[in-house]
Amino acid sequence: MYEERKIKDALVKAGEGLSKYLEIMELLNMVDVSKDRSFQRKFNHFYRMRSRPAEFYNRYYRLLETHKNTGISFQDALKSIYNDLGRVEASFCSKLVATVNPGKPVWDKYILEHLKLKAPSYGTKNRMEKTVEIYESIESWYSLFLQTDDAKGMIQLFDETYEDAKVTDLKKIDLTLWQMRD
Repeated sequence: MYEERKIKDALVKAGEGLSKYLEIMELLNMVDVSKDRSFQRKFNHFYRMRSRPAEFYNRYYRLLETHKNTGISFQDALKSIYNDLGRVEASFCSKLVATVNPGKPVWDKYILEHLKLKAPSYGTKNRMEKTVEIYESIESWYSLFLQTDDAKGMIQLFDETYEDAKVTDLKKIDLTLWQMRD
C-alpha cells in the first residue's frame, strides 16, 4: 500500500519534527509545563497550536501539568476543556493525551483525511459524543494497522533511519504519515 520511496522521503522530512518531539518529551517531566513559557513555545510550534486566547493556553497547560504523570483519556480532556472554555477542541486534546501517553494517536486534519474521516461540524447534535467516536475510530485504525506488514515495514525503515530514537511504534507511524500528507 505504501511505497518504500515515499516512506523514505517522509522519514527524511520527519527528522526535524522528531528532534523537536523528543525535546518536548524530555522537558515534559523536567519543568512545570503550566508555567514554563519555553516549553509552551516548543509545544505550540511542534503541534501548530495557534490563534487561541491566553485563557485557553493557561487552562490547557494546567491540564497537561496536572495529568502529565497520571495520564488522561481523550474523553476526559475533551470534557475538561469544554467545561472550562465551552469549546470542543478535539485536535488539541488529542495532542495533550498523546503527550502524556505516547501510545495514543494525535487527531489532526491530515490523519482524518488519510483515514477518510470527518470531524463533526459545529452544529452537530451530540458533537462531543461523535468527536469521541471519531477518536476511537482513529485508535482502532492504528491498532489494526500496527499489525500489518505495511506498518512493520514503515517501523523498520524508521528504526533504520533513526536508530537511537526512543519513541513508540504508534508515534513512528504518526510522524511518518504526517510527512506523507499531500
